[in-house]
Order: sequence, then C-alpha cells, then structure tokens
Amino acid sequence: MEPKSILIVEDEAVSALDLSKILNNLGYLVAAIVSTGEKAIAAVDAQQPDLILMDIHLAGKMTGIEAAVKILRNHAIPIIYLTAHSEPDIVREATITRPYGYIIKPFTERELQTVIEIALYKAELDREYRKEYARLEDRTRQQTKNLQQAHDALLASERKYLEFISLLPEIVFECDLAGNLTLVNENSLQFFGYTKEDLKRGLNLFDHIVPEDRDRVRQGIGRIAGGGKTAGSEYTGMLRDGTRFPLLVYTTRVIENGRCTGIRGILVDISEQKKAGQAMQQVIEKLGILNSITRHDILNKLTSLSAFLDLIGEGQSGPEKKAYVAQCTAIIATINRQVEFMRDYQEIGIRLPVWQDPAAIIRHVAEVNYAPDLTIRVPDPGWEVFTDPLFEKVIDTFIDNAIRHGEHVTTMTFSVREVGSELHITCEDDGAGIPAGDKEYIFEKGFGKNTGLGLFLAREILDITGITIRETGAYRNGARFEIIVPKESYRKGSLPSSRSVT
Repeated sequence: MEPKSILIVEDEAVSALDLSKILNNLGYLVAAIVSTGEKAIAAVDAQQPDLILMDIHLAGKMTGIEAAVKILRNHAIPIIYLTAHSEPDIVREATITRPYGYIIKPFTERELQTVIEIALYKAELDREYRKEYARLEDRTRQQTKNLQQAHDALLASERKYLEFISLLPEIVFECDLAGNLTLVNENSLQFFGYTKEDLKRGLNLFDHIVPEDRDRVRQGIGRIAGGGKTAGSEYTGMLRDGTRFPLLVYTTRVIENGRCTGIRGILVDISEQKKAGQAMQQVIEKLGILNSITRHDILNKLTSLSAFLDLIGEGQSGPEKKAYVAQCTAIIATINRQVEFMRDYQEIGIRLPVWQDPAAIIRHVAEVNYAPDLTIRVPDPGWEVFTDPLFEKVIDTFIDNAIRHGEHVTTMTFSVREVGSELHITCEDDGAGIPAGDKEYIFEKGFGKNTGLGLFLAREILDITGITIRETGAYRNGARFEIIVPKESYRKGSLPSSRSVT
C-alpha cells in the first residue's frame, strides 16, 4: 500500500521541518510544506494530497480557515487544524469547514498519528457514503425519467393506460382536486389494505397522509393544478391499520375539456432507503466516539507499561522483576484485545443493512461452531429481519459464550416468534446462566471473563436498525437472550420447514 501523502501548511519553518520529520518517521509522505494560505490552495491543486495539516494562523493575508474554505470548494480532502490556541471563538470559526481533527500544540507523535489515522478512516467512510448517495440519486433520477416516459405514453390511449397501470408494482392513483380517489391500481389497494368494494364506496387521498402533512399535500395539489411542476415530494403516508411510512410522490395534472380536474401520480415507498441512511449516519457517529474512547484506554495502558518498564530498568531482580514482567505482559495482551476489538467494531455498518433469514443464519453459525457434546436446536424459517450484515456475529457470540462460560451446556434452543407488533428471536441454554447482579452490565464494553467485548458488539450491531437485546434467564437454570425486532424491521419470509443441528 502506498503511503498517504500529507500537505503541511505552517508558517514557522522550524515547526514545519520538525513536523515533516515526524510524519516521515510515522510512514507518511510529505507532499509539500507551504507557509501561506495562497500557496496551500495552489499546492492542493497541483499535488492532490490525501490529508492537510493546516495551521490556523499563517503568514500572508489569508488565515488557515479561509484557505480551507476555498480548498473545500473544489476538493474533498480531510483537514486537521494545528494551533497553539484553543479559544472558543477560534474553534467555533473553524467548525464551518467541518474539520476532521483539531490538535493543540504541543502534541506527541502518538497523538498526531491517532488523529491522522482517524481522519483518514473517516474520510474513506465519507467517500463511500458519497458514492452510495450518488448511486441512489442516479437510480431515483432514472426511475423518475422512466415514470415520466410511461406517463406520456399512457396519455395516448385510455385502454393502454388502464392495462399498463394494472401491471405496475408502484402505487398508482388519480384523484379529484378534493382528494377523492377516482382510480388506483391493484397494488395500491393491496398495499394500503383495501378492496375494490372499499374504492367504490369512496376513499380519499388525505386519509392516507398523516395529519401533519395534509396542508402541504393540499398546497401541492393546488400548485400542480395551476400548472406547476414536481420532481418528487416527500411525505409520510399511513396505511389502513395506522402504520406510517415515508414516501415520494410524483404527480401531474389530469386535464379534461381544457381544464384541470384532478391529479394523477405514483407513490414510492422509501422506507428502506431511509433506514439505510439513518443507520449509516449512526455508524459514523459511533465510530467517532469509539475511536476517542479506545485511544484513551490504550494511552492509559501504555502509561502503566512505561512505569513498569522503568521499575525493571532500575535493577529490580528476583520475584519482583518477574512480577513486573508479568504485569507488562498482561498490559500488552489488553492492548492487543483493544486493537482486535477496534478491527471488529469498524466493520459494523460499513455495508448497508439487508433483509436476512434468522433461521438460515443460526443454522450456518451452528454448523461452523460444531461441538461434539452440544445440541443446537434451530428454528424454522418464515421470517426476515432488516439488520446489519454482521448479524451472524451476534449468533456466533451466543454460541461461543455458552461453550466458554456455560460450564455444563449440552443444549441450546433458538426460536423465532411474533409477539404483538414485535418479533422475538430467543436463544436459551441449559448452562449456569447469568447472575442477577450481572444482567445490567453484561452488554457494557469490557465487562466479562474473556475480552468483555462480545455482547457489547452484539448490542451495537443490532442497534444499527433499532433492534434491542436483553437477558431474561434465571441464574443456575441457563442463560436466555431475547432479540426484540420492531415492527418496521421484520417481515414474512420463506415457508417453514423443520431443521436442527447436533
């Protein structure tokens, strides 16, 4: 892998040279060293660095913040500010450029490296997010184009129009200016929970829009009726049973005898796109918090390690020296676990959530974690859950914990059942169980007999799409974990068939 290139913008020559040496020692490539904002802009255009270390107070007429504003107009490059000042006004002014870091001088090499690595990682996440956003935008634009073309073709023939809309998977409707529905396709009735007889008795568009959005819909109908255009408006729809969902509406006028008598349009359910976008934003925020916490933990451990090494260097011998060495070994092992945890955690949310069959996942993980004395009962398929692709790791954690800590586990039973408006995925074993005093802590980071990270990761993976987890077993009667899936994150899946793994 080629080293990342970094542009140094620093008007103090000695500080710039020292910073350049540090970056070279850390394995980075120094793209250039400049002392003014004007030169920084030119260097970015010429060099295209991977990251910029920008002093806020620079020589010349332009500040580092002003230079950053101009650079970011044409380049998506992460910027870390370097300054000897931490006044609130300066920090507040710097935030308009959305910096990836802010380092107060003086700083250590490790602090600098940590901030740079986090910034580079977040920049890569941002690039991937922009690519996905562009893909979704192109898809929506293409869909809009296709729908408009279909609409133009439908005007040529009422017969072809009716035949065509009956085949469309989207929700197609026509209504008068008061919102009374005059035409809908079969998919519309099925989606909202109505029949053709209900349509004959009379249905109104406004009954399927949440009350707080109805005024906007009325204004939209008035605008379209007056000849205005729409490229897609977003509202919150409502099914017959009261379920709410986000939707996009594409509409046009219905013209009869030269005047507008209503509107016709298509509704697109964007629930999954919304959930995916929210999940991605949540992941980005959690990664930022986690990186800060983990860096603090590792620095504390390194401080302790340094102290023990000093004691060893003072000439201690015999049992004391062995004890110090043992402490050093334990600290190094802890740091290694922290690094492994960061590797696992950074995978959460990188890929968009997908619909998954929990029964199939459980069966696969059970086969991978084969133990000769353990029977794992797998549930029937029939449901799908909208969750992070790392859902498999949640099931793996349950089985691994039972084998490691269950003491005498011989049977694990997984079940999936609908309870009210929730889907409950349950994992029960016949092992030692969880002491009552530990139940509220087992999902916290660092709690446990091994790494203390498995159940914490499981909770974070599920939380991406609003799924919760709890432990409800009785101590000495086995552990019992319940995954609770909200209504919007599960649906009917494949047909059931009996399965089990021994």
